[in-house]
Amino acid sequence: MPLVDASQIEETQVPAPFQRGLKFVMSPETHQDVEGFSLIYSLLAPDGGGTDFHTHDDSGELMVFTGGSGKAWLAGVEHEVKTGSAMYAPPGVEHKTLNTGADPLCIVCVFVPPVSVDYVKSAAAHAK
Repeated sequence: MPLVDASQIEETQVPAPFQRGLKFVMSPETHQDVEGFSLIYSLLAPDGGGTDFHTHDDSGELMVFTGGSGKAWLAGVEHEVKTGSAMYAPPGVEHKTLNTGADPLCIVCVFVPPVSVDYVKSAAAHAK
């Protein structure tokens, strides 16, 4: 069974305007005992870090907000988020997150079914 120290995982930086750090923590590609999901840590930069509006055609995304505060959009509806909030974007549903606070907005993202390890690389490349 995998136990991961995320502090030991290299963070991929996504440049502005969608400034955030991403760590691909766990998936079937990285750990043979993992089945059916991918786990990514997303750390949105203070005062405006975030994502663009996007969808995941084949995977649902569960986002658990573990630090900071901000806004999230799900299917065109704006929501306030803070530590302890959770949001689920089903496959194909447009969503976005934005840090509106002075501290990083920390999000634990679980994708079911799993996304590829290349997802993090493509997020960084897409922002350029």
